[in-house]
Amino acid sequence: MKKTGLFKIIMFILLGMVVATWIFSAGYFNETEVVAVDMYNVGFFDFFALIIGAFEFEYFIQILILLVSIGALYGVLNKTGKYRAWVEKIAKNMKGQELVFLIVVAFVITALTAMFDYEFSLFIFFPLLISIILAMGYDKVTAALTTFGSVLIGTIGNIKGDTVTSTIIELLDTEITTNMLYFKLALAFLSFIALIFFLSKAKRTRKTAENLENEDRFIGEKVSTKYSAAPIIVAFALMLVILVLACTNWSDTFGIKFFENLHNSITTAEIKLPYFHIAPDGIDAGTQKVAIFSKILGTFSAFGKWHFIEMAILCLFTSVILGLIYRIKGIFQAMADGAKKMLAPAFMVLLAYTVIYFAGSQMFYPTIAAIILSISSKFSVILSTIVVGLGSTLFVDILYVANYLIPQISAISGATPTLVTLLIQGVYGVTMFVAPTSALLVLALTYLEIPYKEWIKRTWKLILVLLAIVVGILLIAKFI
Repeated sequence: MKKTGLFKIIMFILLGMVVATWIFSAGYFNETEVVAVDMYNVGFFDFFALIIGAFEFEYFIQILILLVSIGALYGVLNKTGKYRAWVEKIAKNMKGQELVFLIVVAFVITALTAMFDYEFSLFIFFPLLISIILAMGYDKVTAALTTFGSVLIGTIGNIKGDTVTSTIIELLDTEITTNMLYFKLALAFLSFIALIFFLSKAKRTRKTAENLENEDRFIGEKVSTKYSAAPIIVAFALMLVILVLACTNWSDTFGIKFFENLHNSITTAEIKLPYFHIAPDGIDAGTQKVAIFSKILGTFSAFGKWHFIEMAILCLFTSVILGLIYRIKGIFQAMADGAKKMLAPAFMVLLAYTVIYFAGSQMFYPTIAAIILSISSKFSVILSTIVVGLGSTLFVDILYVANYLIPQISAISGATPTLVTLLIQGVYGVTMFVAPTSALLVLALTYLEIPYKEWIKRTWKLILVLLAIVVGILLIAKFI
């Protein structure tokens, strides 16, 4: 496996955070100021205990399970004999229209992220899209920008997503105003245009079958088979439909209660059935009303409340079904082989999330943020950008970034809900393009085996343009 350099960088960041715990006092924000508490010095054994503790955190483990399950799905697809043929056929049919394909893919991913926030669940389709982009002759950085980069563009200009917008709005105890919406649309539009401009500069090269196999871990076997690619196409179409229906928070985000009501009707529907129980005190038999679907299906979430685990189960179920349709010998071995290929990217994502665990448990960052923000008595776009950028690097996930930074920044004089909203989602999104702790970037670079230095070398101009767009929009919003 080609080294990305991310493991060393993340470990150095963790060690740097250990040093920070010996310099800055821990603290927490209490309505108007940061209250200092005792120093939370991290010692030798504490360092390893924190890493192990992060790997035991349920939310992080769910991400690992999802990523490995996606690997299992593509492990089966690789054995069908039709997956690679289908990928190459799409690439061939798009000859002369390759840029159009990149723009359409980038737009769809950006729009889905801006509206719905599917997070890592959207990665289910990325290996397929990446395979097509690589088969068209583009390089791995272009493939990463088109897919993972589009997710971050959607985050920068997030309009109504459950994870980004809803979290920020709830913490600010406000609503999306007309001005806020216009600024969000401007962020989304300008950031997307910047991405497309850079994608339009991407060059293509002729690749041999060997080149593709070296670049793409899930390109699959190229063997003749009598089976059609139709089951694979149907499987991806159904997974996309289920993703939209099941992972969109219809109730809280859009006020649609249909799926919750349907779920309640299904789980509470009762029929009268005979029963026969053997208990320690004897045999009991008779009839009783049973919530039949709840008993058969077990505990399950309504559409709109699905998350990583449910989507992981969907991937595994689809893997088995496709394995049976294509009569693959050793379905579970194929799933295991695919899962192994995703272990390294999944491990690195979890390592990135350990940074959150360090920052959140040691509580030194509120002190650092307070020192930076105290340089000005009023809201400063530049100082706030620095605080959110550094905070995003340490807290990694938007949920943690928002919860730790919004109360402290929104208490500054002149920090309106519109400014704070644009600041958090805009600066966070740009930071995730460059931060070596960015879980999405770590997944992209590790999956595609792109060295971190190469990524920075190829994308630094785009990152500066995106930062300029965000700061420019913030300055306009501040003075309007």
